[in-house]
Amino acid sequence: MLRRIVISLALLASIVVMLPFATSTAHNLRFQVAARSHRFRHHSRAWWRRHRAMLRRRQALRAKRRAAITTARKNPTPTTQTKSADNHAAMPGALAFPDGVYREGAFAMPLPNGWSPGATAKGASSFRIAATEGMPEAQAALAVVAVAPPISANPAPVFEQRKVLGGVSVTDLRRSVIDRMIGAGGWVINDRQREIGGHRVFEVIAQTPATSDGKPEQVWNFYFTEIDGRVYSLTTKAGGGSTQKLAADAEKFLSAFRPAGGKQ
Repeated sequence: MLRRIVISLALLASIVVMLPFATSTAHNLRFQVAARSHRFRHHSRAWWRRHRAMLRRRQALRAKRRAAITTARKNPTPTTQTKSADNHAAMPGALAFPDGVYREGAFAMPLPNGWSPGATAKGASSFRIAATEGMPEAQAALAVVAVAPPISANPAPVFEQRKVLGGVSVTDLRRSVIDRMIGAGGWVINDRQREIGGHRVFEVIAQTPATSDGKPEQVWNFYFTEIDGRVYSLTTKAGGGSTQKLAADAEKFLSAFRPAGGKQ
């Protein structure tokens, strides 16, 4: 009698222990069967006709997009943007400076002390900046980035206007600086929007490290502004020492920047 009671209790205990596992297994089996039946369910002929028509439309759109890209590469238009020597977004066959900026081998505007124009081509010019107390020798470059589109009769909201500068996205301008820094082994530190000399300016600050050949670390300042229908970029860079005077001279340059005949 005692033996039967022990066997009965053992069977009851084993059933209690195995019951949760059996319930969980049954639940998983039901879920798998439901998922499999849902995955392979049959659709009506009308559904398949609509599905195939949608696939054909997608393929046609992809083919048109590939054809448009191929045509644009073979026949670039003036609105297609490429990169200049400083890796800024620039129009093919860079735009020439207007008459109020550069004339007969010299700039028709005052330059900060120590700034002397270097090589100048259509749409871009370099400057040599002499070393002064508290600042080493530096370099600067001025370029025409793009032509601003005509002013719309229905201006965009203020928060949308802050996303573009003269029709060029500030995101694209910042990305051009990031690409330039990647090529130089540097990085972007900060960016900000300011007002200098009555003009809205988008400034990006970057830095490149010192190199093994003795070249010191350099601080780069990229200024983008739209003046008289053109978007200009002014880039300054200096190695070591303080760059506060260089930044002040760059702001002085932008404040005095009043090109004539800039509109198109």
